[in-house]
Amino acid sequence: MHTALQDCQDALEAAQDQAQGLARTLAATLAHMYPHAAYLVLRRDPRSGELHLDSLRTAGGAQGVCGDLDTLPELTDPELRTAWGGTDPRDPQALLQVLGDLDRLGAPFGRLPDSAQVYADPYEDTAALLCLVVNADAPEPEGHDREVTARLALTVSEEATYEFTVEVRLPAYIVNNPNALHDYLADNEDLWLDDLDPLSGVTINERSLDGVELTLAA
Repeated sequence: MHTALQDCQDALEAAQDQAQGLARTLAATLAHMYPHAAYLVLRRDPRSGELHLDSLRTAGGAQGVCGDLDTLPELTDPELRTAWGGTDPRDPQALLQVLGDLDRLGAPFGRLPDSAQVYADPYEDTAALLCLVVNADAPEPEGHDREVTARLALTVSEEATYEFTVEVRLPAYIVNNPNALHDYLADNEDLWLDDLDPLSGVTINERSLDGVELTLAA
């Protein structure tokens, strides 16, 4: 059985819509259990890309709950409790599972705003901190709508086909022998290489980005 392209696209769009709703459920849940929270702060492992729980922080940066979410009160809101089913939102592993699903579906995790880093440890790698907004009144995280100017050194390889016409002098005995003609011209590129025009009759069959290096970012 083959999956139709449109069916797959529809399913992905539906999943993304559900993910946005789940993100709102998560934010409302944390706001109910910890009313002073503005952000659920996460760390992304630079090697594996996995998310790790860091803390719940206020808009001013005070860390209300660090690491152990068991210190949060139980979820008593009946509607939110129903939404979570048998899962306890205070369970770090359950929370990470939800966050991982949201991450894979493109959830809007952004960089923790500077205003929420007032109380950060001066040795803390704040560049690795991501956050999910818990309080709608909190400043929006920096991230998906933020752009920077960067100078990059790129290495690109292309496989190209050139079609052109050339007149060359050949041994008469190979003119009507395609295999011999091919081998002869392959061994004697100097007969035709000067007539190759890289700007006309070219077809790019494959292009690959082989390497990238950041040289300057503003």
